[in-house]
Amino acid sequence: MENAEIKNETLKAFDCNNCGAGLKYKPGTTTLICEYCNTKNNIPQGQTIIEENDFVAYLEKLESENSVVEETLQCKSCGAASTININSKSSDCPYCNTPLMDGNKKEDKTIKPQYLLPFKIDKQKASLLAYNWAKDTWFTKKIQPSSIDLSGVYVPHWTYDMQTSTNYALERKQVNGNNTYTQSTSGNLSLSFDDVVVPASGTVDASLLTKVGPWITKNLVNTNDQYLSDYIVEKYKISLKQGFYVGKRAVDEAIRQKVSSQFGIGGSTTIKSIQSQYHNIKFKHILLPLYVVTYDYNGKKNILYINGNTGVVAGIRPKSPIHNFFKKVAIVLFIITGALVLLLILLTWFGAA
Repeated sequence: MENAEIKNETLKAFDCNNCGAGLKYKPGTTTLICEYCNTKNNIPQGQTIIEENDFVAYLEKLESENSVVEETLQCKSCGAASTININSKSSDCPYCNTPLMDGNKKEDKTIKPQYLLPFKIDKQKASLLAYNWAKDTWFTKKIQPSSIDLSGVYVPHWTYDMQTSTNYALERKQVNGNNTYTQSTSGNLSLSFDDVVVPASGTVDASLLTKVGPWITKNLVNTNDQYLSDYIVEKYKISLKQGFYVGKRAVDEAIRQKVSSQFGIGGSTTIKSIQSQYHNIKFKHILLPLYVVTYDYNGKKNILYINGNTGVVAGIRPKSPIHNFFKKVAIVLFIITGALVLLLILLTWFGAA
């Protein structure tokens, strides 16, 4: 299998079975509606059977089996690589709004995504959610809907499943009056982890992406090009192996918290030693739906994300005029104070001379 053929694949355009016009997916539906003759074209709906890939075996010898050579458009500004709808000759980068032109095209070997979570929120509703969130402060109430710029992106993620076996040693100190008691214990803890989700973008704001979660991975469907119509599909930057170590940190933290709770409530617990082994590691490559939104406030671009499946919104709000005023006052006072201290040093020096 090491020499499995690598196919050259791109996103396909789907045409109306009645008039032949290009079709666009409408979020929350299982059909593609023709804009010209209003014919409903059904997206094939089969039972989605989620299959996990063996992580170790894949890294050792099977990496080429599910890999394709894919044509992408790479942003010259932020470096995000995306596959856009085949009907589009150009588009804007969803993260920095830099135009993506034909000249940015490149071919990359990539692991094909197996499953996706479809958009359920359409662009009109997403724009309204973004507008209501952006103007929800006393100093941004005058923001206009026309300032909202929105792109729908399927963001690449890895998921990891694993079983862990952990040997640990703990020490707990309890104080009773003037006496301190120390208790020690050791043992083994076995845990299972399912769908540890790790963003593979490398471009998205990780903290905002966390805030629009959680992602309902039980609703994943097989990757189907009809669902991708009219959306940008970002190529992963975080490799399968790199993603595992990110997920492993989250698993290790969960293990530490579980180990620390073995004594129960009370006292001060210290982990003296902890050693974990990881078994039966599985993975998936999935696409999750995200609206990347920018809006103008006082001539500056501000960003927010919307979960394209649940509608959860998270963003970075601009600073209020009061905050900016006191910031400027603080800077002026700092400069004046520094000047006075310097003047005092000079007067003291000359006086001593």
